[in-house]
Amino acid sequence: MRSTIPTEMQGRVYFCRNMLQFFTIPIGYFFGGWVVDVICEPFMERISIESIMAAMFGLGKDSEAGMMIFILGLSGMMICLVFGEILKKCKYQELV
Repeated sequence: MRSTIPTEMQGRVYFCRNMLQFFTIPIGYFFGGWVVDVICEPFMERISIESIMAAMFGLGKDSEAGMMIFILGLSGMMICLVFGEILKKCKYQELV
C-alpha cells in the first residue's frame, strides 16, 4: 500500500483502515461466540466417532471452536484472494 498511495494521503488511508480493523474486533468476538453456540455445537454433537470431522476437530469440549477457527481460516483466505485480485485492477491517480 505504501508504494501505491500518495504520501500526503497515507495518514488518512491508514487511519480509516485501522479504525475499521479495530472497531470490528468486539463485533467479531460476539458473533464468534454466537456461531460456536448456535451452529457449530449442535453440528458437532451429531457427528459419529469415525467421521473425518471427529478426526480433524476431536470430540467433546472445544471441538466446535476448532471447527469455527478452521472455517474462519478458509473464509479469510478466500476473501484475501478475491480482494487481492480486485485491488490489482485498481489504478491510483493523483488529484490535481
